[in-house]
Amino acid sequence: MRPVPAALAAVLLAVAAATAAAAPPETARLANRVWRVGIFEAPPYTWRAENGEWRGLLVEVWKHVAEELNLSYRFGEANADTILDDLAHDRLDIAVAPFAITLDRERTVDFTHGFLRAQTGIAVRRGGDEERWTSVARALATRTALRLYLGIVLLVFLAGFVIWLLEHRRNPEFGGRPSQGIGSGVWWSGVTTVAVGYGDKVPITFWGRVTGLLWMSISLILVTAFTAFVTAKLAVAEFGRVVDASTLRNGIVGTVEGAAVGELLRHERLRHRVYASIPKALDALRDGEVAAVVWDVTVLDYYVQRDARRDLEVLPSTFDHQMLAFPVPDGSPLRDPIDDALRRFLALPGWQDLQDRYLAAARPEAPRQ
Repeated sequence: MRPVPAALAAVLLAVAAATAAAAPPETARLANRVWRVGIFEAPPYTWRAENGEWRGLLVEVWKHVAEELNLSYRFGEANADTILDDLAHDRLDIAVAPFAITLDRERTVDFTHGFLRAQTGIAVRRGGDEERWTSVARALATRTALRLYLGIVLLVFLAGFVIWLLEHRRNPEFGGRPSQGIGSGVWWSGVTTVAVGYGDKVPITFWGRVTGLLWMSISLILVTAFTAFVTAKLAVAEFGRVVDASTLRNGIVGTVEGAAVGELLRHERLRHRVYASIPKALDALRDGEVAAVVWDVTVLDYYVQRDARRDLEVLPSTFDHQMLAFPVPDGSPLRDPIDDALRRFLALPGWQDLQDRYLAAARPEAPRQ
């Protein structure tokens, strides 16, 4: 075989170099455009500073990823309720916001590697024993309750009057002046009603004893009905109070547009109202429109801890633990490079320091279970 002439070899090398130049690496192609990044305020994950700059834990993660991949991007504030739809219809390229990975969402958009565990929390109005007793007193002082109390008193007086009519001529325990005799009759009917039955006054006539037996039966029904009524009223006083996830059915629950917990509320058929933002949902909680607000516990803590009114609290129990990730359109060329960059970033010791810096400030109390 004859050796390849030097000139031909040079041409082949030039063609190979041109071919290689025509196929830039993946990261180089990603850097050739400006990516549209949707974002909305959900501190401490994301918020806009006074100078207009976006800050927060997720913003820090995104900036690290974008810097490693040499991405050019532009933040655009989006609506929490429509941002996933914008991704599904290619109006955005990625969302930097606290979105949890759920099956319903994965039907319309894709997600990067999950990198942060999220927990759903419950915010309620702060109330002590005084508020509880006030609610109990209100429940026991309704118009229906007052009518019931008056009815029982009238029946006791009526029974006492009837037993006096039947007994006062032959029974000295119900004798004396009418006021004395009627008083003795009312005393007898009263102690019989509450099943005390001291035995100091008893009917001795036939019709008196028949009336006594009849009144004992009526008293049993009255006491049972009264006990059931008071128990129901006390339950109503507590109804509407949310003390943990198992009591969310006790009242109407508030949440925020675009929240993954909204899917859970719909699935469990819990009564709920959706608000445009966490501040609006918390205002509705203060006004009594809802019994609780459920959303990401870190965001709830952030707003509640920074409110000077101190009229709300976040319950210590959490539920519905999920993983946060960056949502992207299906088939996005960003996903795999971002996944690789995230894996490298999560292995750095600075990742834990970054979480402590943002999340510890939002949740100053002990870690939640």
